[in-house]
Amino acid sequence: MALGSPGDVRRGDARTNLETTPVSAADYAMYAAIMSGASAMLANLSPGDREALALAKKVDAGTATPSASNQALLAQARALRQKDVELATLQGVDARYLQVKATIEVVIGPNAHPPVSDVEKENLRFLEAHRASIERVQQILRDPLTRPANPR
Repeated sequence: MALGSPGDVRRGDARTNLETTPVSAADYAMYAAIMSGASAMLANLSPGDREALALAKKVDAGTATPSASNQALLAQARALRQKDVELATLQGVDARYLQVKATIEVVIGPNAHPPVSDVEKENLRFLEAHRASIERVQQILRDPLTRPANPR
């Protein structure tokens, strides 16, 4: 399906199928609000949070091994890395949020690929102006230790 010129693109609302219709401004606003909120929730990590995240980073890198004794710390790290989903669930928008997040991460992020479909091309064109902020919050959620702490 050809989308025509950028001015002709029709974006949908929260019921829109994101496989056939580009991400809307409202979808992006929801994504940005959830990701920014989750990033803010990670601003003041406790020493225990930092220990859990450091262990998870070592496990991910293959320099540490998961064991029965460190499962609680690894679960804590997973929960911290899923703050966006937790926040979306609390707001009752988790299903749509996960769809929008997956759609955005197809074109922007560490696992992005060059757009193939017309919808992916339009999503990239629309989201390109927000690339820096998208990549910043994606990085913080992947590795909360990279988020600068709030000064007290």
